[in-house]
Amino acid sequence: MSFLAIALILFLIMDPFGNVSSYLTLMKNVEKKKRPKILAREMLFALGFMLLFNFIGEWIFSILKISETSVKISSGLILFIIALQILFPTLNSIRQNLPKGEPFLIPLAIPLIASPPLLATIMLFARAEDIHLVMMGAIIIAWLGTYAVLLSSNFLLRLIGENGLMACEKLMGMILVLLAVQGFLDGVKQFLSTATAV
Repeated sequence: MSFLAIALILFLIMDPFGNVSSYLTLMKNVEKKKRPKILAREMLFALGFMLLFNFIGEWIFSILKISETSVKISSGLILFIIALQILFPTLNSIRQNLPKGEPFLIPLAIPLIASPPLLATIMLFARAEDIHLVMMGAIIIAWLGTYAVLLSSNFLLRLIGENGLMACEKLMGMILVLLAVQGFLDGVKQFLSTATAV
């Protein structure tokens, strides 16, 4: 998978447009001057967890001796589940039950930005990707994109409104569905080719 494809997938899973309303709700009672500092802190927390899982993911999969074919099929299935959650959010999701007060690590850094599905996907990609710098670069690019979207939350809300943000989120979910199906099919093809070779 290419560098840009990995960065795009991670950006889509972070779902920054879907997190805009949650971010604004969490920051509602926080002074405007403090908001950029709080966002920077939370984004750094999230980046730290993403980089951590990037390194331990490869180590865990190496110990478990999980094949590249299994990783491809699993990543396709996980992406599909994530896409369904974006397209059809549930009432018991964290966004529907945001705590009051200034966020500290939870829920903005985790699980809104560095969500469990995102960390699982990073682990899967880290196992499939041989070059560490590619994964680290893709993580940072996706992180910067998410940071930029959240930093301009008020502007985006005024520009396209809540319905526009929701439309962007659904579009990202649809793109994830396509990427998930393609990844799953690539894994199945690889499995069939190795099975026939044996």
